[in-house]
Amino acid sequence: MNRVDLNWDDNEVLPDRLRPDVEFLFGRMSRATVEMVDPHPGERILDIGCGRAIDIVNMSGSGADLIGIEPSFVMLSHARETLKLNGYNTAVLQAIGESIPVAPGSVDKVVCKGALDHFADPDRALKQMAAAIKPGGRAVIAIANFESLGFKIGKIIFGCRKLLGIKNPYKRLPWELPPDHTIKFDYRNLVGMANRHMKVDKITGVSMLCCTPGWGDMLDTLPAGLTRFIVKSLDGLSRIFPMLSDVIVIRCVPR
Repeated sequence: MNRVDLNWDDNEVLPDRLRPDVEFLFGRMSRATVEMVDPHPGERILDIGCGRAIDIVNMSGSGADLIGIEPSFVMLSHARETLKLNGYNTAVLQAIGESIPVAPGSVDKVVCKGALDHFADPDRALKQMAAAIKPGGRAVIAIANFESLGFKIGKIIFGCRKLLGIKNPYKRLPWELPPDHTIKFDYRNLVGMANRHMKVDKITGVSMLCCTPGWGDMLDTLPAGLTRFIVKSLDGLSRIFPMLSDVIVIRCVPR
């Protein structure tokens, strides 16, 4: 298994300024994930790789019993600060997704948003999720799609630039694997890996064209109303064509 970074901090990867496409993506990704989890009163829900506990806060009004786990000391500190600022005292514990500290079949739902591709062993984590949920329960996973339409267009653009002898000004292109990731997920390998341990019964996409070179800068120049219309329209397309979306959200049930 790869080494787990116990001091990982998302401050190191978040941009100083969110462009309209990225800002929309983050918000819509959280909403789509919580909608698919569909928390209800009395349910026990485990957030694996809970980060800053934003999704826990978003689910806290549901009456569900929420627990978050996170390996990084730094992110646990962020999570506890988020919960304190929002008036919640939800339990957030240090643990890894490959060794979930709950009894088998003891949670109603599991959620893992934007974290699975950071895990040292994503396949083992999915196996743990499958073991943790009760019969009739569900696991919801949201992850960046490295074969999105935006990334495909970006590869073409930068391929043409290279042929023209234009130097790449960036240290790392968006479709290249970041150093804090362990795997490039796309529609096919996410669904395939999840189906080894559970049954994927629902799939949706979130956003489209985010991080396409120049796209966010162009949206920045447009009137705010037009920008909202464009990103919402593309988000609608992403739900029809999740293979091309920026983020893929899947719901899994036990076999």
